[in-house]
Amino acid sequence: MRASPARSSPRGKRLDIGSWLIIASMMFNMALCFIKTRGWAHIGSLPIIATELLIMLVGLLVIRKDVALWVKQLIVMSVVFMIGMKLINSEVNLKILHDLGIMYIFYKLGRMATPRQASYLAWTLMVIVLAVGFFELLFTPTFGQIFDVWSYYVDKGVIAPGTVNYSGTNLYLSGDRGALSRTFFPTLLGSHRVSSIFLEPDSLGNYAAIMFAWSITTSIGSRRSRGWMLALSLLCVVIADSRFAGGCCTAMLLVRLTPLVRSRIAVFVLPIAVMVLMTVVGSLNELTGVLPAIMSDNLSGRLLFSSRLLNYWHLPQWFAILPSQVYTADTGYAYVVNNMGLPLTLLFLGLFAYNRSLRREATTMKVMIAVYLSTSLCIGASIFTIKTAALLWFLYGVANCPATQAVKARARAMPSLQRFARPAIEGSLA
Repeated sequence: MRASPARSSPRGKRLDIGSWLIIASMMFNMALCFIKTRGWAHIGSLPIIATELLIMLVGLLVIRKDVALWVKQLIVMSVVFMIGMKLINSEVNLKILHDLGIMYIFYKLGRMATPRQASYLAWTLMVIVLAVGFFELLFTPTFGQIFDVWSYYVDKGVIAPGTVNYSGTNLYLSGDRGALSRTFFPTLLGSHRVSSIFLEPDSLGNYAAIMFAWSITTSIGSRRSRGWMLALSLLCVVIADSRFAGGCCTAMLLVRLTPLVRSRIAVFVLPIAVMVLMTVVGSLNELTGVLPAIMSDNLSGRLLFSSRLLNYWHLPQWFAILPSQVYTADTGYAYVVNNMGLPLTLLFLGLFAYNRSLRREATTMKVMIAVYLSTSLCIGASIFTIKTAALLWFLYGVANCPATQAVKARARAMPSLQRFARPAIEGSLA
């Protein structure tokens, strides 16, 4: 008797371990905030860091047998190099190794999942995000009573204890823009910027951009299904009032319509070109003798700050030999380059750009990621937070692996996962 195809098996639609780790990555901050708000435990930075590392450790255990030898060698050399740089420049932040770890671990987890599992995960997350988001939007005081976001981020160390809460709510610092400055539907939606499960609106904007990229890349499901995902991604942009996400999605769509969507060279050149352009803009707006600073806390103000900072640097800062004269947390390009140095940064960018694409969708997704990274790094380093980075690299991994190879990778990485793969294996041998 002919075996049933894997795609018709109910097991093929189930969430795998990688998918559950994605859900945990996106929701653990919300869970800890709830625990803190209920007064069940004091949640400082240590429990948050421990939870994030635990998620990464589980992911590493899952992929441990599927890591190539050259990758292990690269990891060792990178760690040794970064420790050496730390001895030269004490301000080098070794957290950048953690950020790179998120990318690789969740990319490999994505290669172990099937496209149908990824689609099921995407829709599950979208339902959760919008359900929580509209609850927050419609019942803001009740949401604040359940999730005291302001106090959570104060205890986390992100918001200074003496910061004035002008919004008068328990929302995050940027959770209230003001009715006059809101970009999308200010009269209808008011001043509130929705954060949903992410607790802060910038991450919801990043999530929306990621799902938009996935929607215009994947061929999974019907056109109607992909169209709905596209529309719901844009809805997330609106309720989060994310100007970055709006601009990023526009840029992705324009690039998607050009031949650049198949170009590996574009993936490598685009982030470099944007960084060079920002440096030129900084030189044209240089304030002699004045340290770069955020003059206005909005999109244009952050772009100008990032540009001036890159222009303010000397060669030692570009090679991470000396620390930046100004903090780099609010500008992504400076954060990456001043911690890894320009040569190592270009090496990892090249490895990503010229990573072999096993499917056409992988090339397209890679270009969309390049657009996302190039634009987001202009205004901050939020792309490295596990809340959204885990999902991004997981989806890229799915796009770059045929379903049959995903089954083999799961079986090779963790024998205990073979029960999930059995129906698909039977179908592939038919």
